Amino acid sequence: MKLLSRYIAATFLKFWSLSLLALLVLVIVAKLFGNLDTVFSSRAGLQQFAEDTIRSLPSILDLLVPMTVLLATLFTFNSLGRSSELVAMQSVGMGLFRQLRPIGFVLIFIAALDYANQNYLFRILQRGDLAAAGPRLSYQWTILRDQIIYARRISAERGRVTDVRIFQWAPSPFHLQRMERVARIDRDETGRWLLHDVVTRHLEPGGWVLERQKSLDRPREEFPDLFEQDTLDAHHLPFFELSEKIRQLESQGRPVELYAVEWYQKTAALFAPFALVWFGTPLAQVHFRRGRASGEILVGILGGLLFMIATETVFTLGKGGFLTPLLATWSVNVVYFALGCAMVWRVR
Repeated sequence: MKLLSRYIAATFLKFWSLSLLALLVLVIVAKLFGNLDTVFSSRAGLQQFAEDTIRSLPSILDLLVPMTVLLATLFTFNSLGRSSELVAMQSVGMGLFRQLRPIGFVLIFIAALDYANQNYLFRILQRGDLAAAGPRLSYQWTILRDQIIYARRISAERGRVTDVRIFQWAPSPFHLQRMERVARIDRDETGRWLLHDVVTRHLEPGGWVLERQKSLDRPREEFPDLFEQDTLDAHHLPFFELSEKIRQLESQGRPVELYAVEWYQKTAALFAPFALVWFGTPLAQVHFRRGRASGEILVGILGGLLFMIATETVFTLGKGGFLTPLLATWSVNVVYFALGCAMVWRVR
């Protein structure tokens, strides 16, 4: 049984590697033909094309992995069925679940590679662009519980924020309750925020009251980190870093819905290869008994494209607030897994 398990795992890994390489080359060649004039106009153009292609590899691989997993599943079980090896395995007591077990170990490896690609390889390849973004930000809006903070100029290298407006709103009835205009904000070595030249207008029963103060200080936990830059969006933050980011935003009373969608997406992406293998295994045995490679390729690419389109669609709806984070990230996996269950029942 161990020998058969290794054989199945090696066969699946071979087909997955070949599928990934073939589609990757196809995408790069298509990109090359779309930029022929620029690429071959000069050495600098060729070098820029190579750099752009390398930096885009994480995004390309992110899209291709589900499709290549489905293709590898179809190729593997069609190849084993065409040579009657599946029949021989079943005759010695190696049923469907025993056949899928070695593929499961390969999928753990693929899921780990996909996670590293999304969260670490992207950061490594984009490091130059992220550094070029610079530590200086301007015109930043920040929401903190019942306050809206608008910073006109932010200089992280100097540890200083200038020309800040702070608006505080009362919830019921909804109305503006307090406004602060701050000329400069510095952060000391303990993390406290020092506000200079503060002009405050707050609403009293008799009307608005004006108050001026040369300086104020705010504890770190009561004021958002205006120097913090999301040069890496949440999609490319590792799992535990994103969890810490969500806890930090929740402690400040700031919205976390978009980050929650990305957090659930990371867990769903790890499960996606398993759902696609479960979907593709009975599909290969039901529809490809004659071993036509053209049909495998067509159905594999079509199934992968549908998976990708459906995933992106519900994910976008989740980011827009139309679906809950759990539904927006896991629904497509569940549908493919359910279809796989239905076909497994039909095969058996």
